[in-house]
Amino acid sequence: MLTRKRIMRELELLDWGGHVELPFIDMQWLASQLYVRLNATNSEVCEACGHVRPLVVTTRLGPICAECIEDMNDNVDQIREVLDTE
Repeated sequence: MLTRKRIMRELELLDWGGHVELPFIDMQWLASQLYVRLNATNSEVCEACGHVRPLVVTTRLGPICAECIEDMNDNVDQIREVLDTE
C-alpha cells in the first residue's frame, strides 16, 4: 500500500544533484500531497499542521483541519480572557 511515509522515503532517495534541492519540510508537504492525490481519498492536507485530515475547511490561508480551527478558537478565547481581566 502507498503510504505517506513510503512516498517520503522515495523522495529522500532521489538524486537531487543538478536540481533545486527541496528542504525537508517541503518534501514532507509534497509527500502528503502525493499521498492524498494518488490514493484518491476524501482527505486533504492541513496547511496549519501539515497532517492529512478528512475534515478541512478551505480558507484564504488554504485548507485547515477542524482540530486546528478548534485550537485557534481556544487560543482566541484565552486571549480574550486575559484582555478582559486587565
